[in-house]
Amino acid sequence: MTKNLLHLLALFLIVGALLTTAIVNASEEPEMTFQLSGVHSTAAAAFQSEMQRARVKVREWWGATFEGSISIQTDTKRVLSMALIPAWRGERGQMIFGAKRVNAGEAATVHEMIHVYAPNANRFLAEGLAVYGHDLLGGPPAYPNFGKSLDDIAGRSASRELAMALERTPTPNPLETISTEGEAIAGSFVKFLIERYGMDKFRALYALTPLAPMQRDPGAHGRWQQVYGESFEMTVDAWLTRLPRR
Repeated sequence: MTKNLLHLLALFLIVGALLTTAIVNASEEPEMTFQLSGVHSTAAAAFQSEMQRARVKVREWWGATFEGSISIQTDTKRVLSMALIPAWRGERGQMIFGAKRVNAGEAATVHEMIHVYAPNANRFLAEGLAVYGHDLLGGPPAYPNFGKSLDDIAGRSASRELAMALERTPTPNPLETISTEGEAIAGSFVKFLIERYGMDKFRALYALTPLAPMQRDPGAHGRWQQVYGESFEMTVDAWLTRLPRR
């Protein structure tokens, strides 16, 4: 066999290996489909790109804990987005956004992607992680804080009694029925937990309340002592002392 043929054969083998690697890498990511109603073309293109980036960010940060297909749609009648409620219904991977928020560039992209990859039966922790993660990973200004400081918002109304009521909220019950600032308060508290005690302990706590479709169970109160070595109330008191007060 001549040198030219050997070189050509080697080139074919390299190209084949690269193509195989590309196919394998592409198959590692779940399929993502869009059905965008009432969204302008420019906003739609930006939104789709942002959702692709959100998936990459969340998978790198939290881990590839969901490998199913992701279905994203917009609704002209909705304002708030959702992905946790569909997961509770047994439709994990379905995401619904309000068309007005998408057109305004205010979609909670990373927030909802976190709900897909990290749903939880405790609504306080689930929303807290999604709100905190959206800010941390650079999502666009979106509900509930639109880029404003979570600690500043929590400092306006957070209390031990309010935190206790929010922590007892099971998915899918909304935090807003307890406090209009419930999600921002949750984000501030989860931020405190992760920054003070670390992600490993938070993951351990989070794992004690896995989401079970169509069931409501916010978890046992004693799990806080089990993970953090102190009661929930003591942890809340430590958090409250760090909040700015007006």
